[in-house]
Amino acid sequence: MAENSRSIHSHALPNYDKAVISRDKLEGYVLNPAHDEGKHKARVFKSALGFGQSDWEELKRRILDELPYQEAIPQGEGLWGRKYRVILPIVGLNASKAGVETVWIIRPKTDFPTLVTTLVAKR
Repeated sequence: MAENSRSIHSHALPNYDKAVISRDKLEGYVLNPAHDEGKHKARVFKSALGFGQSDWEELKRRILDELPYQEAIPQGEGLWGRKYRVILPIVGLNASKAGVETVWIIRPKTDFPTLVTTLVAKR
């Protein structure tokens, strides 16, 4: 389906157009095969979608491009802010497609979502 014919989801992530994904979150954690906690995510991103550590900018672009078109499911509000979960269909560098689960937070006194974590969703 052509991008310009898609409709923004009525329950898209609030202020998705201001969403922030840090380089360190993707390159240093999620796609880092040497990170104590992130190495398992990195292995799955590489095998399922072909994204390696050096591909962090492309993964960021694909997440942000798909974000407006998917439902953001509220995950509650706490001391640190409001959390949302969004599952995105992402086409990988290897042409495979998988659901990528993303978790976002909108911190108090801000109006933009920040990526907390992401992983390839279980099938």
